[in-house]
Amino acid sequence: MNSNLLRNTIRKYSPGIKKVEYRNNAIIYSDNEQNKFVAKKNKNNILDLYRYLNSRGFDYLAELEFCNDEGYIYRYQKDILTPNEQKMSDLVKIAALLHNKTVYYVDVTLDEIKETFEKLNNKIDNTFNYYDDVITMIESNVYMSPSEYMLARNCNSIFSCLNFCKEKLNEWYEIMEKKSKKRIVLLHNKLDPNHLIKNKNNILISWDNASRDIPIYDFINLYKKNYSSYDFNELYREYKNKFPFLKEETILMYIILFIPDKIKLDSSELKNTIEVSKLCNYLYTTDKLFMENETKNSKIQDNNINE
Repeated sequence: MNSNLLRNTIRKYSPGIKKVEYRNNAIIYSDNEQNKFVAKKNKNNILDLYRYLNSRGFDYLAELEFCNDEGYIYRYQKDILTPNEQKMSDLVKIAALLHNKTVYYVDVTLDEIKETFEKLNNKIDNTFNYYDDVITMIESNVYMSPSEYMLARNCNSIFSCLNFCKEKLNEWYEIMEKKSKKRIVLLHNKLDPNHLIKNKNNILISWDNASRDIPIYDFINLYKKNYSSYDFNELYREYKNKFPFLKEETILMYIILFIPDKIKLDSSELKNTIEVSKLCNYLYTTDKLFMENETKNSKIQDNNINE
């Protein structure tokens, strides 16, 4: 891919290339005049995407210098030093703005709703059965390893989360079966602090996986990658101030977040202990996010009733 990009895209725009650096899915290079550029493969009709976003008033984009069917080029922007928490906060606000600018409604059928329900219900059941088998195996051992003991001690939290998901999934279905529309937004799908370039203007890069779907998935992906590094209670509040989720969207988000990943125990006890520790931390952090926000919502509802 990189050699084709160099030959077919970069050389058409910049015949003279001084320095080339390969970084993930991008090529960063300098031309004869020491101007620095970024070249990427055009996987997502980037020109049409840019035109759409510009038409919606979303301009946190790198300015395209060149684009063809194979790749596109934009001028390299140096990222200024910014505290990590500040950068994440800005990223969440820009994501909320992206969703706000691109939201629209589409028809939703009962068959679609049932398909989502069955898919999530099966995932909950499979995860429950998986951990039930793992705990049964652990309890059959004469002696437990540290990772097994930690998992056994926290199995109630796992099963409690999955029971919560079952309950909330039924609640979501009862709401959705009365709906004929759902909200769709443009999702970035690769939100990461490293993809926000802080300069005189904020620039959001890496639109390769952009797609249209309900708005919760950008926040879910960002949370799962970064839950242990940032205060997502505050970040969630900042997001909701600019683009509040609907009730059914909020419920679905918590269902997806509360289904734990299946960790696999292998021969390395150190790796096992780390994985179980991560799982426990994830469940605790996610429960805290839910409880704090649900408590605030309950207080707001109570105040509205009292008024």
